[in-house]
Amino acid sequence: RIGEEDRAIGKYIAELVRDGDCLQLGIGAVPDAVCSFLGDKHDLGLHTEMISDGVLPLLESGVINGKRKQRDVGKVCVTFLMGTKKLYKYVDNNPIINMLPVDVCNNPAVISENDNVVSINSCVEVDLQGQVCAEAIGLRQISGIGGQMDFLEGAFRSKGGRGYICLNSSRRDKEGNLRSNIVPTIPGGSTISVPRTMIECVATEYGVAHLAGLSLGERAAAMASIAHPDFREELARYARDNFR
Repeated sequence: RIGEEDRAIGKYIAELVRDGDCLQLGIGAVPDAVCSFLGDKHDLGLHTEMISDGVLPLLESGVINGKRKQRDVGKVCVTFLMGTKKLYKYVDNNPIINMLPVDVCNNPAVISENDNVVSINSCVEVDLQGQVCAEAIGLRQISGIGGQMDFLEGAFRSKGGRGYICLNSSRRDKEGNLRSNIVPTIPGGSTISVPRTMIECVATEYGVAHLAGLSLGERAAAMASIAHPDFREELARYARDNFR
């Protein structure tokens, strides 16, 4: 289900997508929300680990056509599908769909053969340095690594490529308390899914933090600026006290 926060993030990211970009879309509400705002774009490509129903309107309308790709021109490259019968019916015997083995589809060297790769993924938490946890809540694992790191590296290598990590700024715990998804540091023992050196941009419903080329102190201030207002000053104070 796409929520109000997801739609806000989707709109921010869609505004950063340019005609001719080659997209990778992760799983979840935010990537689907991004798709809902891409209807006015032209000649987008798609090279991604998985596709779901969110991309169908863009495929059916021709917004995604792969004309400007450098590899697999005119094709949608994917390694698995997850969606409704409508998605499977569209894909069945469709010559535009190129199903690839995961070791080819997710290979950063293969991904980066296309220019202007835009990697769009969700996560659980991001800390003030830009380190990403996409697999666990504390010590409790909730997912696997998937292809997130592969595609972020592929976008990093791609000429004109950009990588976006997206998350809601906060969540409710099981007691109903509001918790920030931007944290001072990833909790000890938890998982670092992607190191800060691979993270260029992070988006919440409050904006996009552009982290590439910033010092730790500048990254921390940028991350605090897109946190939920209830936690923003606390995070900004931590950033001032601990990063220079």
